[in-house]
Amino acid sequence: MGGGDLNLKKSWHPSTLRNIERVWKAEQKHEAEKQKIEQLQKELAEERAREEIQQFAEDQGVIKKKEEKLDWMYQGPSAMVNREEYLMGRKIDRTFETLQMIENGEESRKDEVKRHFKNGCNRTVFRARHLAAV
Repeated sequence: MGGGDLNLKKSWHPSTLRNIERVWKAEQKHEAEKQKIEQLQKELAEERAREEIQQFAEDQGVIKKKEEKLDWMYQGPSAMVNREEYLMGRKIDRTFETLQMIENGEESRKDEVKRHFKNGCNRTVFRARHLAAV
């Protein structure tokens, strides 16, 4: 007579296929987040160990003490050019040309500007020379 368990028709019942799927997805999401946190903690521990080794070497006088500056912010993408990517078919762009100039010992545009202003030239003269060269 009975048509089965009426609770199976309820949206909140844990044995319905949809709720089982929701639980499974939540567990998968939790596992992925847990693995990501573990990976980040591992990277942080490696970075701390590397910093400790470098600090120890600086204290012992093996390497020169490096000043903490923000120069890396102003280096631009030229420091991030990878030769292997270029050999695998990456397009030659301005960053690769800048890297080649640095490797060949040529003065970069930024260094040229610094040297120019260090020697006492004003900006309008520099701009006029730059526009004339272009």
